[in-house]
Amino acid sequence: MLRVCSRFVNPEDAKELAGDAIAWLWEHRQDLRIETSLSSYLLKSVQNRALNLRQQQERKAHADTRYYEKMEEMIRDSVDELHYRELSALVKRAIDDLPSEYREVFVRHRFSGRKYKEIADELGVTVPIVAYRIQQTTRLLQQKIDPIVQMTAPAFLCQMLLNHT
Repeated sequence: MLRVCSRFVNPEDAKELAGDAIAWLWEHRQDLRIETSLSSYLLKSVQNRALNLRQQQERKAHADTRYYEKMEEMIRDSVDELHYRELSALVKRAIDDLPSEYREVFVRHRFSGRKYKEIADELGVTVPIVAYRIQQTTRLLQQKIDPIVQMTAPAFLCQMLLNHT
């Protein structure tokens, strides 16, 4: 079960999903009518859980990327060109300071427009790893950039950024 699940999610999530599937099966054992073998049923159950988790992780990573893009757009719209250049330089430095594997994935996705699957194939990693790295990169950038934006952007923008989680 772990091998099937690990094709879609990281090993820790695979263990948790496999355990959840077994626990769910045990809790619902009297209501179930399994028409295939128990092992086939469990494998399919774990595979479906892994695919669902991967979709959730991808949606979260896409939301984080959209947040970054929206934040960048709002900064650009709310400050004059000089501030925009200064903030752009700060964002570039923040991106340059990222761990190399995070920076590489983020730059390929954000600036080259590659899809997660393309990046995963190019780097020889899984799609969930790409999604995780983009999610972590967005968090790291947010931690570095938010204090700077709070000092330079209008109050409404700062409030919006502070309320984002």
